[in-house]
Amino acid sequence: MILRIARSRQGGKITHYDLYKVQFEKGMSILDVLFQVQDRMDPSLSFRYSCRGAVCGSCGMLINKMPRLACRTQPETVMDESMNLQDFPPIMGRPEGWDPEKEILIEPLPNLPILKDLVVDMTAFYAALEELRLWAEPAEGEKARNQKPDQRDKIRRYLNCIMCALCYGSCPINHESAEYLGPAALAKAWRFYDDSRTPNADRYLKDALKPNGAPMCELIMNCVRACPKGVAPGGAIRKIKSHDKE
Repeated sequence: MILRIARSRQGGKITHYDLYKVQFEKGMSILDVLFQVQDRMDPSLSFRYSCRGAVCGSCGMLINKMPRLACRTQPETVMDESMNLQDFPPIMGRPEGWDPEKEILIEPLPNLPILKDLVVDMTAFYAALEELRLWAEPAEGEKARNQKPDQRDKIRRYLNCIMCALCYGSCPINHESAEYLGPAALAKAWRFYDDSRTPNADRYLKDALKPNGAPMCELIMNCVRACPKGVAPGGAIRKIKSHDKE
């Protein structure tokens, strides 16, 4: 198996691609073969990881032009799979010399600044959560807020978000407009708005409807196709946008 990996020793942008021939065994993930490269061939290769179990979201990257978690992507299937994403520049470009029938292409997640190789700066992604104040603020001494199973079911899919930023990296609007808050933040805003335990829920909806929020979304739905946990941010954004017409 041959990996073609984007490199950027100076950070800021991809400067070149390096080829590595790796030994593949059944059951290995893309993350496993990246470890093989780092351990045996090139210790300078940089990438993020933590849990290795598709829980932390750290290892998001572009694999064969699809935003994926390296820890749950199998090399033997990635060449035959497609997310059917709507094209935009980061997933349309083909590096010179890449043979998609023989090589797996690995690049940093789009729409975020590159720090080095496959490591991106997540500041803008997390800043959107801060801007929308996506947390609960219980009063001191307040009792626990109970919730019935059917009430929890309404928000269950949004609770599955692992903050991997694959939706952010797959979004053409995030590529065009740095100010756009992005799918993950808006889906979380709807999660708090629709949570039966949330006091002053309208605050979350109002913030999500700011000019740099849901109104910018064109409902392209790349985020739905890319999400590894079935959160479907586009569905939440559609609901937010529907309130903008009321």
